[in-house]
Amino acid sequence: MEKGSLLGRLGDNRFREIKKLKKKNIPHYLHWFLKEDYFSEELLGIYRHEVDRFKNTAQEAFTIFEKATEKIISEKSLDLLGIPSFFHECIYHSWENREHHTFLYGRFDINGGFEKKGEKVIEFNADTCSTLPETLYWQPLQFAQLKSGSSMFNHLESALVNKLTKLHAKLGIENPVFLGSSFGYEEDKMNVNPILDLAYQAGFKPFYEDLENVVFSEEGIFYKVGEEYQIVDVWFKMIPWDWMFNDEPELAKIVSDLIVKNLVIVLNPPYTSIWQNKKFLAYITKHFPSEFIAKTYTNEPSLGDFVKKPVYGRIGENIQIKALGKRTETTGDYGKQDFIFQDYCPLLLDQENYYYQPGVFYMEEPVALNLRTQDQKIMTDDCEFMSHFILI
Repeated sequence: MEKGSLLGRLGDNRFREIKKLKKKNIPHYLHWFLKEDYFSEELLGIYRHEVDRFKNTAQEAFTIFEKATEKIISEKSLDLLGIPSFFHECIYHSWENREHHTFLYGRFDINGGFEKKGEKVIEFNADTCSTLPETLYWQPLQFAQLKSGSSMFNHLESALVNKLTKLHAKLGIENPVFLGSSFGYEEDKMNVNPILDLAYQAGFKPFYEDLENVVFSEEGIFYKVGEEYQIVDVWFKMIPWDWMFNDEPELAKIVSDLIVKNLVIVLNPPYTSIWQNKKFLAYITKHFPSEFIAKTYTNEPSLGDFVKKPVYGRIGENIQIKALGKRTETTGDYGKQDFIFQDYCPLLLDQENYYYQPGVFYMEEPVALNLRTQDQKIMTDDCEFMSHFILI
């Protein structure tokens, strides 16, 4: 059995199975996930002191991320992360004016924790953060099936409405236009639509367009309504900054200029491309070593167990784990990127050898917890989403 704490499925009363929800009682915007057989029919019980530790880990990590960002920007060292020089000014501008270029939300992925301490942040999904509809809508639906008296840690919806309402007030524009965009993949759109719904609650005029239908010019970002072009005040993108400045530099330059000229607000802002970059974790290890963040390096360690990850990899692709004399790896589309090496921090195991990945949504503070589970060490698109409740 791999090292790491074990959860007794029966012995410690952690898991709670609920009656399967009928499709007719599930909002239409979750039906796509149902087809993917993605939702677990069990909830995991987490003790309040464990939730507090996860929240504290996320808070401490964000504080360090801010300090390290200030340092790498003040020293003009973004070349260390491989970010193209033409995009640096945009990052500097958005960071120096971050009261205007607000960070909306992200998710810290954390390994370890629960019965044994030692939980560590292994990455920050700070740019195109997913698992939004699952956390906003599915988790409360399942939680509602439990007996009264239970609670969960999930204030994501109210926190997002509050943040978007503050952004609306800062703009000082009557009925500002809020455009959401993605590449058009169904899962991406499922993560954009909740933000559009919440933006409407916050007083915006929300619209959706696939990226290919959005117009970018020196005067602003536009989308077409009939025969007219409507200028966009806030652009929420489920489109990675790294894809933009590496694969579509001309588009990145246009958007960069618009941001520097304060002609549009983009969520999440350009400085989140630093946080999404796993070389930044190596920078933190060198300059701000912390018990809350997994030690990360740009060169392969000569000793010890480690995880090899692509710098901008996603959904568990092209990851290799070397641990206990064995190697585990996944394939994917990120194999040509630079790689980092991270101390191996094992995920939690249950008695049936399923692994658990906690995620803490962070805004101005930790606002929600979610869980993914899979029967292998690396979380991929084949994982399940598991809701939680707080054990008394």
